[in-house]
Amino acid sequence: MRITVISNFKRSVLTAFAGLAFLGSLAVAEEPTVNPDRLPMFGQPKMTRPAHLQEADEAFIRDNTLRYKSRQAAGAAFAGQGWQALRAKQLDAAMLSFNRAWLLDGKNYLAFWGFGALLSVRGRLLEALEQLETASKLLGEPIQRSALLADLATLHSEYAASLPDSQQLERAQRFVVANNRFTECLENDPSFAGGWREWAISLYAQERYSEAWARVKRARELRADPFPPDFIKKLSAKMPEPK
Repeated sequence: MRITVISNFKRSVLTAFAGLAFLGSLAVAEEPTVNPDRLPMFGQPKMTRPAHLQEADEAFIRDNTLRYKSRQAAGAAFAGQGWQALRAKQLDAAMLSFNRAWLLDGKNYLAFWGFGALLSVRGRLLEALEQLETASKLLGEPIQRSALLADLATLHSEYAASLPDSQQLERAQRFVVANNRFTECLENDPSFAGGWREWAISLYAQERYSEAWARVKRARELRADPFPPDFIKKLSAKMPEPK
C-alpha cells in the first residue's frame, strides 16, 4: 500500500506502513464497542455523538480557535500533528489528530487525506478511496495535486490487484481508473518522480511489462525513491530490461 501525502514526505505512507496491515479492519459492524476516536470523523454520521462529547468538542473548538486565531489555522496544525504521528507509526494518535483537524475545519483536505492513509494501512481500500476522493475535491494547494492523484491511482491499482479472478471486469475497470489518474498526475507535473515509480509498480500488476520498464526508466532518471527490493527482480523475470 502507498500514499504520498505532502511534498517533503518522500516515501509513501502506505509503503512505509505496509507491515502494519495486520491491524485489520476497524469496521463498526465487527467491533460495536470500538472507540470512536479510532474512526474517521469520530464515526459520524453512523455513530451518534453523545451530548457530553458534543459539549467537549465545542469547548475544544472554542479553545483552539482562540489559540490559533482561526479554525482553519487550528485545523492545519492538528493535521500536521496527525502526519507526524503517522510517520512515527502511532496510528491511534494520528487518527485522533486528524479527527480534531476535521472537527475544527470540515474542509481540511489534509485531514481527509490522513483518513485515507490510515484506512488503507488497515486494509480498508474502498473506504480509503472515498476519503481521498473527498480530499481531492477539497484540495486547496495546487502543489499537492500530483501527489494526491498518484495516491488515488495507487489505491485503485491496489484494490484492483486484490480482487479475485471472479471479478475480472471490475479489476479491469479499476486498473483503467488507476491509469487515468496516473496520466492526470503526470500531465499535471511530468517531473513528479513518485508518480512514475508507482505507475511502474501498477503496470507490473497489470502484466504490462514493457510499459512498466518505461516507467522504471523515467523514475530512475528523476531519482525517485528506490523500488521495493524484489520488484526489479520480479519484473526482470517476466521481461528482461530493455537495452
